[in-house]
Amino acid sequence: MTMRLMDMDDIPEVAAMEQVYSGNPWDETSLFTYFMRDDTILLIAEEEAPLEKEKVITGFMGLIMMPPEAEILEITVLPECRNKGVGRALMTEVFRRAEDDHGVNKVYLEVRTSNAPARHLYTKMGFVEMGLRKNYYTDPTEDAITMVRNPAGE
Repeated sequence: MTMRLMDMDDIPEVAAMEQVYSGNPWDETSLFTYFMRDDTILLIAEEEAPLEKEKVITGFMGLIMMPPEAEILEITVLPECRNKGVGRALMTEVFRRAEDDHGVNKVYLEVRTSNAPARHLYTKMGFVEMGLRKNYYTDPTEDAITMVRNPAGE
């Protein structure tokens, strides 16, 4: 698995992945808008395709920074790649870049109350629950748990 910054050529593939596999998908316009900003890190996880010579995007993560803080905007991993370390690898690399290159020392996120696998991963990555946002999500309407992570998961 390789981690790299998203480039403009990735936008259509990431948007297509988002439309199918994300609960709150980003479209090409949203991806392009964040791609053009200086305060975001958009990271791609990719692997060699088994029968092809090209690489396949297996995950995507977006983080917006307001140093010394940041917020996770999106994490999407292909279903067949879940529980194989892709989400953890994306977060580890994004946090390293945000901390080392931008002085970020605190990261926030929201997660659906029903998304137990994501909540478990976030807890393993050092996030702690800090509150609840009622009816934060739509389609379906659901509460969000707010979480925070300090440097190195402290």
